[in-house]
Amino acid sequence: MKKMVFLCIIILITVYIFYPVFESEGISYLIIFCCFATLCFTIAKIMTGNFPTDYESTEKEMNRLYSEDGIFSYTAEGFYFKKESEPKQYIKYSDILEVNSFTIRFLYRETQSGIELITGDKKYEFLDEYCKGIEKFTEQLSDKLPFHQNSELQITNNHGLKKRNLFLK
Repeated sequence: MKKMVFLCIIILITVYIFYPVFESEGISYLIIFCCFATLCFTIAKIMTGNFPTDYESTEKEMNRLYSEDGIFSYTAEGFYFKKESEPKQYIKYSDILEVNSFTIRFLYRETQSGIELITGDKKYEFLDEYCKGIEKFTEQLSDKLPFHQNSELQITNNHGLKKRNLFLK
C-alpha cells in the first residue's frame, strides 16, 4: 500500500513537471484525477487497518478471547473478580438470583453492553468494553446456570436501556 502511495506521488510530480508535454489537457487532468482517487482510497485503506476476515483468523481470535480470564478467576462453586477500586470479591453460583444482559445508549451514538448479576447482597455490572475476560465469563455463567434461550427484550427507561433476562432463580 505504501508503494502505491509513493508511485502515485511520483506520477503526480511527473505530470506537474511535464504538464505542457501532453497533447491534450484532458489527459493531464485524467492522470491527476486517477492519482488523487488512488491516493485517497489507498490512504483510507492504510488508516482503517488491516483486519483479517477469513475463517481461521476469526476462529483464532475467538479462541483467544474465550481462553482469556481477564479480571475473573474460576472455581467449581463460583468465581473471583477484581475491579479497579475494589478488593477481590467472591461470588458463588448458588448465590446468584438473577442474570441480565443489558445495552444502553450514550449521547445517542455510542452503545455499551454488559452483564448484570444480582445476588442477595449486591448488584454487579460488568461492561464489555472495560471488563477483560467477559467472553469467557459469559460462557462460564451459561455452563453453570440454566440460561433462558428466548427471553424477551425489555426496554427499561427512556434513555434506551434494554435488558434481557438470562437467568432467574
